[in-house]
Amino acid sequence: MKIGIVGLGLIGGSIGLKLQSLNHTVYGVTNNLENEKKAKARKLSNFISCDLTILKECSLIILALPIKDLLNPSQELIDILPKDAILTDVGSIKEPIINKWETLHPLFVGSHPMAGTENKGVDSGFENLFKNAKWIITPTLKSDARAVNSLTKLISSMGCEVCKASPIEHDKAVSLISHLPIFLASALIETTRIKDNKAMIELTQNLASSGFLDTTRVGGGNTQLGLDLATHNKSNILNAIEIFMDKIQEFEYIIKNNNWELLAKKLSEAKDLREKFINENHKFPY
Repeated sequence: MKIGIVGLGLIGGSIGLKLQSLNHTVYGVTNNLENEKKAKARKLSNFISCDLTILKECSLIILALPIKDLLNPSQELIDILPKDAILTDVGSIKEPIINKWETLHPLFVGSHPMAGTENKGVDSGFENLFKNAKWIITPTLKSDARAVNSLTKLISSMGCEVCKASPIEHDKAVSLISHLPIFLASALIETTRIKDNKAMIELTQNLASSGFLDTTRVGGGNTQLGLDLATHNKSNILNAIEIFMDKIQEFEYIIKNNNWELLAKKLSEAKDLREKFINENHKFPY
């Protein structure tokens, strides 16, 4: 297939590398000449340009843009997209993006790969990012069945497990397992900044090891992404924070009251529940 990718950062660049390995011809669009030069050096696509007209012959196009740009696309981008090309995005919220793009393109189907790192930009993509990853497709009653089927086949060929959910269900689910952790990790990092105790701050930084680094990884990532998620998935994230606050306050009450038997039970239950989220297919390639 001739496949276009608008945006060659972590996700778009990784898609470009993977699709080339599957013998597709990939046309990549960057946002400036400097990134075009870097993307060409890394061979993120077969053809790379800042000029959107490069997409004219593509039969499938992936919008790997920041959420703010997906919600406020340029008229130039809207006009250049072939109406007979299947179109998808990789944004981590779905309802507002789909509401926007279903009015702009007849073959748009929302999607979201559940993969990433704390890195961004044209230097960050790598071919195996999506190995064993979940990739969610969020069709609606307006979605073209052929487009959904073609997109499903393409994603499966990349080694991903395709999941389907409604846009509303998607946004609620990811607020709990993807969006909330960003703010929890940031809060945890802030917690180590003990006021007026420089020595203790330095000690915690020197002692921090894999447990702290793993727990806080998503808090050290893309600042703009965190802002966009909070802005456009606000109610779901606030609900997730409220649920978490109830849980952490429950632990606080148990510890204050020296109820070690109940604490052991809660920790054991959490350990068992975690096993339902983690298996061989969930291990990330980074």
